[in-house]
Amino acid sequence: MSDRRHLRFDAITAEDVSIRWADVHVGLRLEYDQKQYECMQMLFQGVAKQHGVDVAVVHQYSKRRDLFVDGAVVFSFGILYVCATYIFTGRIRRRFPDEDSSFWIMTLTMAVGVSLVGVMVGNLGSIVIEGVLLNSGHLSYRMNRIPFRQYWALLFACGFVIFMFLALMRSRVRGKVKA
Repeated sequence: MSDRRHLRFDAITAEDVSIRWADVHVGLRLEYDQKQYECMQMLFQGVAKQHGVDVAVVHQYSKRRDLFVDGAVVFSFGILYVCATYIFTGRIRRRFPDEDSSFWIMTLTMAVGVSLVGVMVGNLGSIVIEGVLLNSGHLSYRMNRIPFRQYWALLFACGFVIFMFLALMRSRVRGKVKA
């Protein structure tokens, strides 16, 4: 297990070094992608030789995500989202009376808006956390591997459903309290 973690760290570091090298030595020229890839392949060959594995394995490990960290990030932002949603649904509930249909119109509108903001905040937060984990402020194309970027539509839909569920729950609770 420790050797796999070390291999993953070396692969990620080699990829990061190749991106930084290409930024400094190639810049924004057309051959950037090719030069960065060539540098990365040379570094991957060194890592493969050091660990006694095939270069394809090193390439695979450079793309492997830490599921525990990804799960913790999504879960923590999910808890934050549920708390914010609970506050917003309570404000909507206090603003509109039970028999008013504008409660559900406002709820649908806010569900879309709050879910979108939730995905954007989660995306920004996960980019910051990824930068800290990689010890690099320059994520480049690696940013596309972040779960908030890959599964934004699913996270948006989940946020919408959570908002609507909490609004329904708060409307039922308030209805029972009045009765």
